[in-house]
Amino acid sequence: MSETDLPEPTTWLRLCIYTLVIGIATGLVAAGLALTMHGVEWLVYGQHEGDVAVVTDGTTGMQRFVGITLAGLVAGPAWAALRRLATPIESVEAGMNGHVMPVWATTANVLLQMATVAAGASMGRENAPREAGAMMASQLSAKLGLDPLTRRILVAAAAGAGLGAIYHIPLAGAIFSLEILLGSLSITAVMVVLACSAVATVTSGIVVGNSPLYNPIGLSEGWGNLGAALLLGVLCGAAGYAFRYASSRASEKAPTGWHGAWAIPLAFAAVGVASLWLPEILGNGRIAASMVLLDRPLLGFAVVLLVAKTIAVLITFRSGAVGGVLTPGFALGALSGFIVGCLVQPFMPAIPLSDYALLGAASFLSASMAAPFFALIVTVEFTGQSSDAYLALFLASATASLTVAVIRSGLNLPRKQFMPWNRRPARASTAASGLHAS
Repeated sequence: MSETDLPEPTTWLRLCIYTLVIGIATGLVAAGLALTMHGVEWLVYGQHEGDVAVVTDGTTGMQRFVGITLAGLVAGPAWAALRRLATPIESVEAGMNGHVMPVWATTANVLLQMATVAAGASMGRENAPREAGAMMASQLSAKLGLDPLTRRILVAAAAGAGLGAIYHIPLAGAIFSLEILLGSLSITAVMVVLACSAVATVTSGIVVGNSPLYNPIGLSEGWGNLGAALLLGVLCGAAGYAFRYASSRASEKAPTGWHGAWAIPLAFAAVGVASLWLPEILGNGRIAASMVLLDRPLLGFAVVLLVAKTIAVLITFRSGAVGGVLTPGFALGALSGFIVGCLVQPFMPAIPLSDYALLGAASFLSASMAAPFFALIVTVEFTGQSSDAYLALFLASATASLTVAVIRSGLNLPRKQFMPWNRRPARASTAASGLHAS
């Protein structure tokens, strides 16, 4: 099958069937993972995100501390045992390149991720359905003996579909597959990726719903936003690149053997202690981002939350826990943008602080994920933006990407750097051992 041309009719029909099957399967798994998350949240907090906007509302400090600490005590030994005793887990990229992702080890890893995030771990939950979808596509491709190009496209499509399905952001999921995983466009890839993400998102909608992750809050109109986009693109872009480097280093240095059995509980307990006074630190970042998008906290509180949330994310990855960085990055970007807005609003009073938060989130994600188009689309779908917001968000994302290029050039750094989700795991007995997000 050519990468640039449509396949033959019979091949095309088979590819449509494969795409439909994988899309439905990924959507069902995403729905199941969402129910798993709701169940764990109910056990820890007595309520879940399906019922309340902020799952920590009404909880006590001790309830939050005990919940995340117990999650660490269970997950630490479980992840350590998985690394030492189970079949080595292959990353999504390895699956795209022909490695068969194991069923039981990947499933255990996926469930641990969802359970710990639901209990309050400072990681994104999108990595779990992404791995699950890629694993199913990898297994199907191996059993059917598909050619390398078809396998590569299907695994990437399933991974993006998992991301889209868990947050109901189908276009962002497709863009993730094309911009970050495949890194190139072809007619076949675009059609498969879009269809797979759409099918998975519709299927998971029975549980996930179809509302934006954050309460819709529109970016205000006006030329002033373009100036703010340029400013935040530089500042939050630089911050996003620093976070990208720091999170990468934290994951690289994470324990790969039995040390994780105590490192993960210790990190989770530390976050639990902070949550006694700062419940917004818990979870994937949704609570923290909502604070600045809707509640307009004081500048000092936003600074404390930004510092605390950054530390929480980094020590969580440094401990050896596995998860995503999408929603934590969005939250850190929103906090950074809000803080910049508080400082410059006296000179630009016409721009609401929520605009600074939205533009900061897009800029931060553009740099931290090295994907400006993905950052634009995910911000739009997360917050229910209209087309009026596209220009300012695009300018912020593009400026952040340019800022990263300037920094990289000035520091003479390589174009591609390790990201927490693309390190290929192996057994602890090897030099490159570890279990990290794909």
